[in-house]
Amino acid sequence: MDRTDVAWRGYFSALPTPFAASGELDLPAFRATVELFVRQGVHGLLVNGSTGEWPLQTLDERKQLAAAAVEATAGRVPVIVGVMHPRTANAVELAQHAEEIGADAVMAAPPAGVRPTARELHQYYADVFGATSLPAWLYNFPQDAAADIAIEQLDELVAIPNVVAIKQSTPDDRTFYATIEAVSDRVLVFGNLLSRLGLSVIAGGFGGDGHFGSGMLLGERMPQFFELAWQGRLDEAAEIADTNARLMSRLRGADTDGYNWRYGGMQASLKAAMNLLGQPAGLPRAPKLPITDPDALDAIRAALREARLAA
Repeated sequence: MDRTDVAWRGYFSALPTPFAASGELDLPAFRATVELFVRQGVHGLLVNGSTGEWPLQTLDERKQLAAAAVEATAGRVPVIVGVMHPRTANAVELAQHAEEIGADAVMAAPPAGVRPTARELHQYYADVFGATSLPAWLYNFPQDAAADIAIEQLDELVAIPNVVAIKQSTPDDRTFYATIEAVSDRVLVFGNLLSRLGLSVIAGGFGGDGHFGSGMLLGERMPQFFELAWQGRLDEAAEIADTNARLMSRLRGADTDGYNWRYGGMQASLKAAMNLLGQPAGLPRAPKLPITDPDALDAIRAALREARLAA
């Protein structure tokens, strides 16, 4: 397999996982979120990614979420299942389950906390992706995994038979563009494209296939950014990029690592904003904490209003 075997591009959303105040998984809220994002025009969904708080779930909960996402989308958009786990055997089990339930693809980051050598990382991916016939995504998010996939290693990793794409979530845009140059002839490359710079990359034909975002705070405008860019309506796409940049700047702050935002953790911040918009986001699961400070919530509400969102 390679990039020619799939037709995926545009705005893909990493789904949040709603938890109740008791800490229990809220599957009805999760299904409602899936339906909301599909109705808003998302081009694809990721379940059990970093936004989905996968390390705080049991294997059974992760399987329940994956099955619920596949059922709720009913084939309307591709569903990618995050199968990353520090234990190879557990990641293999999740990958095989994803195939059993009819998911469209699997995704795995380097095993969190393990800090694998290049040889160990290659073996991990070969074992996990080799356990399924589904298309597979590499996922580079060093802020989360405490390991960074080197550009120099991408050549051998994309040669794993069913690897068709990479979600490049490095905070350094230069690494994203280097990834496009290195492997986009063989695999899809998703990264930080929902921006004015990303628009220039798309319009200039440099490469890059899509953007993986946490949730859909701008709703239908996020997939519309790409549809407008593909149609050559660059000014309209740029307005969306500017709105997204202002909103993210307000929520993340200036000195963020991309994981902990101005008012709390990434997941807690996203869920606070969604809840203010009346969306079924639920709460984060301990040890992550919800945002409850009234001043912080007022600031998030003001940022949403500035972005022309009712809150």
